[in-house]
Amino acid sequence: MNRIKQQISEMKTSIDIGWVRVNSTPLIRELQKTVSEWIEAYTSFLFNNTVSEITNIQKFIDEVTGGIKVIPEGAETKREKEILMQVMTHLRDVKMIKDRTLDEVEPMKQTVMLLKKHGVKMEEDFLVKLENCKTQLVEVSEKALGPVKEAILPLQN
Repeated sequence: MNRIKQQISEMKTSIDIGWVRVNSTPLIRELQKTVSEWIEAYTSFLFNNTVSEITNIQKFIDEVTGGIKVIPEGAETKREKEILMQVMTHLRDVKMIKDRTLDEVEPMKQTVMLLKKHGVKMEEDFLVKLENCKTQLVEVSEKALGPVKEAILPLQN
């Protein structure tokens, strides 16, 4: 990104074409402005997208953690069946989302490091936050697909 800005700033400000002298200073300024706007748009997109993904992972972890806390004793009443279905839904979601989400953690880390390299200011340490999300996701998935799944197995009809 900065290489392009440097190439533009190194351009000649005036060029003689035969007997005509062309002043390219306004063009160079506009190019620099346009490149800066696109750099800002791209880095903002990367930053906002990464923050959004981290937030979504955390919400998913919180939702599943809350959803598998209550395991029904039986499956006789309508309420117990509803709770069982909710727990089963969370187990399905974990099974479907876990591997794909864990595969996305490393590219998100690389994006955060790239943004830091290019001077994008971040109020939080997203590398630590990503590592925490990864650990929490592994823990909640092990709990959901282990003891919780075993506990509801006899209740399924």
